[in-house]
Amino acid sequence: MKKSLLALAVAAFAVSSAASAATVYDQDGTTLAVYGRIQGVVYSQDSGKTGNSYGDTGLQGSGRLGFDMRTPLTDGIAAFAKAEWEMADNGERGGARDDDHFKSRYLWVGADFGQYGQLKAGKFEDAVKYVLLPTDIFDDFGCNGQLDNDDKRDGMFMYTWSGYGVTANVSYQTAKDGQLVDGAWNATVNERLDINDAYAISLGYESGDVLFGPIGVRLGYAHTDFQDDANVTKWSNGSDYDDYNQYAASLYWGSLNVGPYVGALYQTRDFGMKNGADDYQVQGAEFVVAYGFENGVSLRAGYNWMNYDEDNGPDVEAHTIPVIAMYNVTPNFRVWGEARFDVGTDDDAAEDKNFREVTGQTFDENVYSIGARYTF
Repeated sequence: MKKSLLALAVAAFAVSSAASAATVYDQDGTTLAVYGRIQGVVYSQDSGKTGNSYGDTGLQGSGRLGFDMRTPLTDGIAAFAKAEWEMADNGERGGARDDDHFKSRYLWVGADFGQYGQLKAGKFEDAVKYVLLPTDIFDDFGCNGQLDNDDKRDGMFMYTWSGYGVTANVSYQTAKDGQLVDGAWNATVNERLDINDAYAISLGYESGDVLFGPIGVRLGYAHTDFQDDANVTKWSNGSDYDDYNQYAASLYWGSLNVGPYVGALYQTRDFGMKNGADDYQVQGAEFVVAYGFENGVSLRAGYNWMNYDEDNGPDVEAHTIPVIAMYNVTPNFRVWGEARFDVGTDDDAAEDKNFREVTGQTFDENVYSIGARYTF
């Protein structure tokens, strides 16, 4: 059975640092690989990533450490597991600013049935994440038109099958408290809700090379039910979150390694509310272009649009352009410069016409970063 290497890679949601993992144990088919990265990034003021409460330009250091494990069980069946953690100084990426942190990113265990697919359980994103990947090509300032990009959740199951250019993913989530829900900006604890259950499905097809690379299309749907009377909003009327439905579709052509690449995404997440709150929708679109040179230089740019539309309430939009220039000095060492430009985000003085005031998300400032990363 011929399988697409790209489809297999994204179906497993492997992180980029895993590509250079070092196998430290390999005996009788049982392997242990170690991978990670260490980076330093200077973030500009108002980027939300500077690690200080004043919003001033600052240097942030962070690292990741991961383990990939695999062992054969019977002919054609193997067990596998992944554990990955993130470490950061002074609360990088929105953590507490009073101390360093060490937190899990991915934790899962599963079984690989060869041509019959894989089943895994643990902490990771749902099946819709697969649909979002074609436009997730920036380091910090992209993905402004999508939700679910950072929704790594506990209590997940997912089955993945790939073959003949097709990749299918089905995920299910059990009940868990305090899970990240991208777009739940009206929650008392920002974007953290108690989940009753959730399921998602995605399907994709990738062709062989057409001119400068393969052409791919992906579709996805997700539904999440929240716990009754447990997800109170920031309003004082006793309202809370009920559920959401999400739809996503993406297209891409080419490869990010060498040569041209183009990608496009549309997604919408519709939140149902209870007890006096209005339902609202968060939708967005992303378009990206990139070119990779054989000398290790890569140039990427895009356009991101997001719309927040509340029944009988605010209807605001954000428009941004992310750009990044990267240079892979060696396979293990990269330097880059990245920026995000505001190109029309609603920022009127009236609260219901200001994207930042309505959602708490800051897209109306031009920001930049300069970084260096060592990957092992």
